[in-house]
Amino acid sequence: MKTEDLIRALAADTQIERPIARMLAVRLGLAIVLAVALIGVTLGFRDDLMLSLVMPVSALRFVLTAALGLVGVRLALVLARPEGRAQARLWPIAAVAAVALGVLIWAYAATPPEARQMAVMGKTMVACLVTIPLLSILPVTALLVSIRQGATTAPALAGFVAGAAGSGFAAMVYAMHCTEDSPLFYVTWYGIAITGVTLVSTLIGARVLRW
Repeated sequence: MKTEDLIRALAADTQIERPIARMLAVRLGLAIVLAVALIGVTLGFRDDLMLSLVMPVSALRFVLTAALGLVGVRLALVLARPEGRAQARLWPIAAVAAVALGVLIWAYAATPPEARQMAVMGKTMVACLVTIPLLSILPVTALLVSIRQGATTAPALAGFVAGAAGSGFAAMVYAMHCTEDSPLFYVTWYGIAITGVTLVSTLIGARVLRW
């Protein structure tokens, strides 16, 4: 059987997607709950967490990271199928990144010049760059394991999507602790942490998602 015929045969099996989606929801849900518990037990939640959820500039951290996670999960489910390589569209991830960049530019313009360096560096840069990748291990693993149950024909791309989605959710969880409300801080350092995790996940996916 030719490779193209095999792919078409696998694609015709429409029963593969639902079990993967269900198991992904369970694994990812447990991973996020465990990540929240770890933050609560180790670093603790910020005292004004509920207030931060209704403050637009602060709430954007949760909106952007959750959006990245959700669009990444959708793409992961597409790429878990053999025909997903042709169907996957990365523009939703690019759109989230573009909005984040726009917020960064706006914050830079709105922040007085003498306050910009402090706003960017903050006081918890190291904690951010360490904690987000560590928390990402749980959701990224859940995504990679679930994708592996399918028949992806784009292992590196699937790894990329898993890394972006998983680290997005991890950053969302970390934001429950983080008190740095300036977009100059969280877009910069959350973005760097997410980028690092995504690159590592891409390399891992290229190896472990082959079939």
